[in-house]
Amino acid sequence: MSVEQPTDIVFSFGPFEADLQTQELTRQGIRLRLPGQSFQILAVLLQRPGQLISREELQQTLWPGNSLVDSEKGLNAAINRLREALGDSAENPRYVETLPRRGYRFIASVTAGGPAKAPSVADCTSATAPTAITTAPAVARRGTFFSRYWMATALVSLITLIVLGWAARRQARLIQNTLPSRSSSIEVVPLVALPGSQGSPAFSPDGNQVAFGEYGGADGAIYTALIGGDKPLRLTVKSGGVCCPAWSPDNRQIAFTRFLKKGFSINLISALGGAEKMLYTAKSGVRGMCARLAWSPDGKSLAFSEPVADQSLNPRIAVISVDDLSVRPLTFPVVQEYDCEPAFSPDGSTLAFERGTIGGLAKDLFVVTVNGGDERRLTFDNSWGGTPAWTPDGTEIVFSSNRGGPLNLWRVSASGGSPRPVAGVSSIAYAPSISRKGNMLAYEHATLSSGIWRISLKDGAHSSGQPTRLIGARGIINTRPSFSPDGKKVVFESDRLGFSDIWYCDNDGSNCTQLTSLHGTAGTARWSPDGHRIAFEFQSQHYYDVYVLEVPDGRPRRLVTFPEGDNGAPNWSRDGKWIYFYSSHEKGPLQLWKVPFQGGTPVRVTKNGGVYATESEDGRFLYYSKMEQSGIWRMPLTGGEEERVLGQPEGFHWFDWVLASGGVYFVNDVDAEKLRIEFFDFATGTRTLIGNLEKEGFGLALAPDGKSLLYSRTESEDYEIMLVKNFH
Repeated sequence: MSVEQPTDIVFSFGPFEADLQTQELTRQGIRLRLPGQSFQILAVLLQRPGQLISREELQQTLWPGNSLVDSEKGLNAAINRLREALGDSAENPRYVETLPRRGYRFIASVTAGGPAKAPSVADCTSATAPTAITTAPAVARRGTFFSRYWMATALVSLITLIVLGWAARRQARLIQNTLPSRSSSIEVVPLVALPGSQGSPAFSPDGNQVAFGEYGGADGAIYTALIGGDKPLRLTVKSGGVCCPAWSPDNRQIAFTRFLKKGFSINLISALGGAEKMLYTAKSGVRGMCARLAWSPDGKSLAFSEPVADQSLNPRIAVISVDDLSVRPLTFPVVQEYDCEPAFSPDGSTLAFERGTIGGLAKDLFVVTVNGGDERRLTFDNSWGGTPAWTPDGTEIVFSSNRGGPLNLWRVSASGGSPRPVAGVSSIAYAPSISRKGNMLAYEHATLSSGIWRISLKDGAHSSGQPTRLIGARGIINTRPSFSPDGKKVVFESDRLGFSDIWYCDNDGSNCTQLTSLHGTAGTARWSPDGHRIAFEFQSQHYYDVYVLEVPDGRPRRLVTFPEGDNGAPNWSRDGKWIYFYSSHEKGPLQLWKVPFQGGTPVRVTKNGGVYATESEDGRFLYYSKMEQSGIWRMPLTGGEEERVLGQPEGFHWFDWVLASGGVYFVNDVDAEKLRIEFFDFATGTRTLIGNLEKEGFGLALAPDGKSLLYSRTESEDYEIMLVKNFH
């Protein structure tokens, strides 16, 4: 039988609260990702703590009278998701106990409270959560981190992390004030003094060397450097995109990722240099930070992020045998998730990895036993980070996260608990590696700045003069601009005062004013047609949501969309009555929805995917981009089938286009070294070059009079490897 759940009860257990009215599970005030069916199970268990709830009763609760559902597998999956959210396990349960072949029992102490307090606007606008570093959905373009070659797909999401939310110096000082006092024995020095950028450090098993990638110019390569030694040794001879070296346990070989025009390969090379041996190739590319490899302690296999059915957006962790090249999956993310950054424990029994969502790219740290078993979640921040590294004794995992503001290094017990910051590490730290001997830590340190630039147009398809800077790089990032309807103002994202917030200036770059101060990541700001309001997306510690504020003095108001997914990239209908947005709350690709601006029920717009949309001036079509496929589509506003109007190679991204009268401006990644703005004419099907981009661009904006384009351009970036001596 099914159990009718009360809607006005809040249950508390351990650090968790479950609100049956809103169907939300929180841990110490942080909302957790929990599918609806898993919450239904939790609600039934909480109402009858200590009692056996049979599998049949739960199946009937979830799928009453539905004989077409495989309820056995469905129930198992829902229970696994519940345990994952609670950090629980079937073998050693703290909350949900399994009674084999019978059912489940909630074994923790439970307290039932009164009605939950509905969140107010003030609750939403006075958040003090840590900065989230990504944008939603943050699929970054190929950048210069790995020499502006194709392999920028591997770490260019780090650029997007920085470009879309890194905290500035003031927040760095605040975080440093909270760190444990630094031991006088700790010494932090650069590893090497090479031109260009270096990243992805990896200690050799004997602790005497560090392998790394050098990414300056177009000639990326894998190097090794002796600790305290002289000139680094270049291993790879072939130029091009490489990343993420990993030492074999016997100190003799190094595995690394090489990026191809389409896809990637896993290669081996001697630690002294020489010919490369290819172990594995994939036809699709590696998503963002998913290029890292991990060598098993016994030297028999390598862990990596394997594209699932050639869909690079949804990789899983797999291991490849070095001997027979067979591949075995270890993790099984759902459609809206992806798994990256594998790291073996010192004894080889467990693998740590990062799991994120395709929409918002918020990630958390997980572990899984190598022989198979339940995946166990260690962190509950839903913050950006990555690249876990085990301490030599296997008791802790060091990882990168923006949970405290700037991207920094944190450590957490391998059995779970509260993370704490790593002492002696400067902010904007990523990719930690810990020596097995010698008490040393290496990590990647980054600095980056960007500004907003203007291109004047003499007609719809031709530029006039050289680009000029409109808004300078006072903070780390200024990006994704948008003109007001009258063309007098420019709204954009900037972290010049710490967190990523919405700002606006006059159209000449003067009189800049901060519009939001939400202590999170705010972006994709778009003006209403009457110029009185701005819609934008915001993420504090969990999902992205759509907000609206009155200009210039209004307080942000969250629109009611969907609670169990990311909702972002808003844009207005031409009449100002609707706001389009994407949502990840359903399985499958991101879809476009629209919701009445004054409040109401969201209406689904697309059925084959969509992420950012804008209506045509004549009111006939909706033009939109997708997450999973490059290019631009359109469909009649009155309904009908979609058609692809602009096809693009993989380098095209959802935020790099703007609709114009009779065509569209877009950023085209011609190849690794050439990015340019082009105009595509709908009537003739021709493309016209508007201008070349010297650096990475993020977003386009067209002035209402059609006389100028705005874009964000990376102006400076630098990456170096830092070495922490006497790390404990």
